[in-house]
Amino acid sequence: MQQQLGSGKTAVLVERIINKIIKEKIDIDNLLVVTFTNAAASEMRERILSAIYKIIDDENFKDEETISHLQRQITLLNKANICTIDSFCLNVIRNNFFELEISPNFRIADTAEIELQKQETLETLFEEKYEKEDKDFEKLIKTYTSYREDTPLKELILKIYTYIESNPFPLKWLDEQIEKFNIQDVKQDFAKTIWGQILLKDLKEELEDGIKKLKQEEKRLSVESELEQYKRTISSDIANLEFLFNNLESWDKAYALAQNVEFVKWPVSKKITSFEKDTAKAVRDKVKKNFVSKRDKIFTSNSEEANQDLKEMYEILLKLKNLIIDFDKTFKKNKKDKNIVDFSDIEHLALKILIKEENSKFVPTEIALKYQEKFAEIAIDEYQDSNLVQEYILTSVSKGNNIFMVGDVKQSIYKFRQAMPDLFLSKYKNYKEEEISNQGLKIKLFKNFRSRENVLDITNLIFENIMSYNLGEINYTEEEYLNLGANYEPSKENLISQIDIIDVSEDEKSEIEENSEEGQEEQERIEDIELEAKYVANKIRKLIDSKFQIYDNKKQIFRDIKFKDIVILLRSTKNKANVFEKELINQDINVFSDTSSEYLDSYEIQIIMDLLKIIDNPYQDIPLAHIMLSCIGMFTDDDLLEIRLVDSFDDFYTALLKSKLSVREELKDKINIFLEKLDSWRKKNSYMDLDELIWTIYEETGFLNYVALMPNGSIRTANLKMLFERAKQFEVASFKGLFNFINFIEKIRIGSSDLGSAKLIGENEDVVRIMSIHKSKGLEFPIVFLSGTGSAFNMMDLNADILLHQELGIGVRYIDYDLQIKYDTLTKLALRQKLLEENLSEEMRILYVALSRAKEKLYITAIKKDFEKENKNLQELINIYPKKQEKINPILLKKYKKYIDWILLVYYYNENSKNIMNLNIIKKGEILKELEPEQEEKIDIFKILEEKSKNVKQEEIEKLKKRLEFDYKYKDLACIPSKESVSNIANKNISKEEYKFEEEFSEDKIEFSKPKFLSGTKEEEITPSKRGTLIHLCMKNLDFTQTYNLEKVKELIENLKNKQLITEKEFEAINPYVILKFTSSEIFKDLQTAKEYHKEEPFYINVSAKDVTQTSSEENILVQGIIDLYYIDKDNNLVLLDYKTDFAKEGDEQILINRHKSQLMLYKKALEGALNKKVDKVIIYSTGLAKGLMI
Repeated sequence: MQQQLGSGKTAVLVERIINKIIKEKIDIDNLLVVTFTNAAASEMRERILSAIYKIIDDENFKDEETISHLQRQITLLNKANICTIDSFCLNVIRNNFFELEISPNFRIADTAEIELQKQETLETLFEEKYEKEDKDFEKLIKTYTSYREDTPLKELILKIYTYIESNPFPLKWLDEQIEKFNIQDVKQDFAKTIWGQILLKDLKEELEDGIKKLKQEEKRLSVESELEQYKRTISSDIANLEFLFNNLESWDKAYALAQNVEFVKWPVSKKITSFEKDTAKAVRDKVKKNFVSKRDKIFTSNSEEANQDLKEMYEILLKLKNLIIDFDKTFKKNKKDKNIVDFSDIEHLALKILIKEENSKFVPTEIALKYQEKFAEIAIDEYQDSNLVQEYILTSVSKGNNIFMVGDVKQSIYKFRQAMPDLFLSKYKNYKEEEISNQGLKIKLFKNFRSRENVLDITNLIFENIMSYNLGEINYTEEEYLNLGANYEPSKENLISQIDIIDVSEDEKSEIEENSEEGQEEQERIEDIELEAKYVANKIRKLIDSKFQIYDNKKQIFRDIKFKDIVILLRSTKNKANVFEKELINQDINVFSDTSSEYLDSYEIQIIMDLLKIIDNPYQDIPLAHIMLSCIGMFTDDDLLEIRLVDSFDDFYTALLKSKLSVREELKDKINIFLEKLDSWRKKNSYMDLDELIWTIYEETGFLNYVALMPNGSIRTANLKMLFERAKQFEVASFKGLFNFINFIEKIRIGSSDLGSAKLIGENEDVVRIMSIHKSKGLEFPIVFLSGTGSAFNMMDLNADILLHQELGIGVRYIDYDLQIKYDTLTKLALRQKLLEENLSEEMRILYVALSRAKEKLYITAIKKDFEKENKNLQELINIYPKKQEKINPILLKKYKKYIDWILLVYYYNENSKNIMNLNIIKKGEILKELEPEQEEKIDIFKILEEKSKNVKQEEIEKLKKRLEFDYKYKDLACIPSKESVSNIANKNISKEEYKFEEEFSEDKIEFSKPKFLSGTKEEEITPSKRGTLIHLCMKNLDFTQTYNLEKVKELIENLKNKQLITEKEFEAINPYVILKFTSSEIFKDLQTAKEYHKEEPFYINVSAKDVTQTSSEENILVQGIIDLYYIDKDNNLVLLDYKTDFAKEGDEQILINRHKSQLMLYKKALEGALNKKVDKVIIYSTGLAKGLMI
């Protein structure tokens, strides 16, 4: 099934499953539904369950037999095979482990642990090879490494090994590809090889490009007769290139002809002054330069020389293959010894269980045949992202005609994970839209239920122009169009898509000419990112301030835009996301950057890691100085300087020990306290587990509480807890000890990997999100900013020494260590060209995903270094390249490797584009003028002081002394906080008698949960305050349009567990009857008829200090809090409701009211101020009393 974005493919899958269940009476556990993520699997289960309940609850549905069958499916749903491919494979292995030589209680190691295991395996393997003085190994070392280190060879092995793991039979594939280099007849025509065909196609495109440009100049020179001699020269060039173009069948013939192509000397005549001749010469020179460059790159050798190069590299590749096989054996043995597997192993082990080789063919095993009998149908979601291993697995358990595949090849964006869109494309091309015996059926879904027409228009316009079989791997025509399916009311807002190009050419030339150093260019690039980020932040600020209207599909009304309606998409978040985040914060915009690349560089992790380093070894100056200056050491710069002066030659730790004898008393006390703490932790390290040591540090330093008060404190706290969990996993795994843990983290850092920072944000959090296009897949937002489109695509991987391709095999450099010769073989050039085209196709699909995230409006922003110059070049090429079959010529598209350039090509090629997108060119100076405040006049304070100090009188000195000794009489005001939470204010105002009661049972009390190893129990204890938080979460997730019974309440709580919002222990702690009683209350009935309601609304309000503190100050305090719920009832009354989970019994009503009245009055004041409307009712709902209390 070919789906389109937002086309409701999940609904189609669910409907198909329900039809299978009802019409064919198939049990749901006899279906295999494979999803791309665990979240998608959970959603699928929920949708199916909801659909079943809907049918059962339908009063018009009277078929008792079917209802009974459906009720059985509800029971079977929990064990149904609705899962990811990894989960299915794991299930196959667990149930058939006896077929493999593995223990049934194996553990799945995470990526970081496996990477470390690979590194250790390589180091051990290399040491053995060095000790044995292995000649083959020495040859590889000489060929692929420098004399300094052997890291390049290690990286090469890991690169090849990682790549081949995506193949069903890794070592077999490697062997087959290397055997291609074992050429028996070196005189065979290289043009007949797949590599030669690709290179000749590339040359053909270059010749076609040059001929088109020269013909354009020939036409222009024909206008004036005096330019005839120049025209003849151009015509001669065209004839030479066309002759070569028509003789590219044989490699050697083409090689000889290419070498003989000559561009005759350009005529010189001072009498002719027409500028047309100069323009023609410039174009001709460029064509000549491009042709010569391409010829010299491709035709480096004739067929015999090219084949000989490959044959000579065969011996080296054999040695490399054998080393990879040794690594594979050792690596697998190490994993087996430690009883671990990785995610790649899961698929390959399942494949080993499901298929076997017979007569050089792979056939299903007996176990696979049993699965074939079991599964009536196999449904595969996101099929375009499958790889070859997954294809083999799923094919082996199918009957051959019972697979239902859902996907959209235009969304295949996981090439870096070895996804193969060709698997989808082959079926898409071969399957028919009408049912034919023994042929696959193709079903198309082309209605889009996500976006407004303006978003669909720009997406269709761009891709009907640029996406073709040659580039994009599918021909985007009207048949592929995204057709409007969403029901939107007309908007008064300007929703036309906006293309904003920031031209930084104003001062670019002068700066580059003056600063030609490499570092300056990088600085310029970062400044450009900042400029674009400022522009986007300002745009968002204006949208919020203008109360841009968004259409709410659920409520079918327009509403003011919120932060959460906006997303900023970046092709790569590296070096950009943090810049955008900073600029949005500067504009007071709530923002969350969904990037995991900065966890190890975060302040809190660096502090703890440096502390662990000096616990392991204090003789490390930089980590020691870092900790001493941090909140843990509390030393100042002057303190460190004084310590260093005691001994300026030895290491800093030694200087610290010596300084105790000679520094001032106050500093001496600091040093003693610090050394005592450090010594204590070093002693604990000798007997404590690593995770226990880390938690002890958290507790003894109060570092968790400290970072909690910093900006993004909740994320920082979660990061620290995550480090603690990571240490715990590390200790459970095969590695032990602090030293090994530090090395583990450092290797992850050096390897450009990361552990991924903690994510504490929900989908309903009111923040602007910054994320990569890949992470946005499957999501949707009313407003999308696609930024950084002026950045060139990253093609650095194409410059590697060895290139790999599933079909073309291996592309290598010819290396002769003895002669010190190194150059690219023709296989590598061919692979590079093929991979370039595939990468460009992938980038096209990524752009497709990005544009189609928008529901209502799309902004595209880019930086251009010199828009005027680049635009002129682009316009000239448009004149040379007319459209081919309504498509922009792929040769032209390949010349541009930026999203914005592709979009500009579409804009200029199509006359109707101005009705679909607005193109705005903004000068750098205009943005800076708008954004930056006026500069204040700089004051040279030192010069002023120097002037003032002349002829100073005694009375002036006395005045200065009086000022310096001034005693501030309002010191008590310093104790008043500038910002306070409602909960803290309420706690301060309760009576002493109530305080103990409040401390025990208030859900507002902040707790840091104690780790399991310190709590003395196996599971974390659910405290009363934690239980209160869980009840609040359930209340928040109630649907006031529903009627609840006990089963529905339990289902609600079960869903929270399935979505991993609560743990199993927390799930068990929730009393469903507490929720049920609320859903039976008069308040809930009132909510069901309410005109509107709002949950969990944060607020800020200024109140007088004297109203909330024990002072008489008139100063204002900023009070913050969250209102549980407010609504407008059917009689237009504004009702404020707050849930309280305090323990209470009959007769405690007034105690509860008194305890929480001050808090509720602050809520009331904030709500009235925000809505400019009187609050008519203030109600506390007590879960303990199961009733509402009016204040």
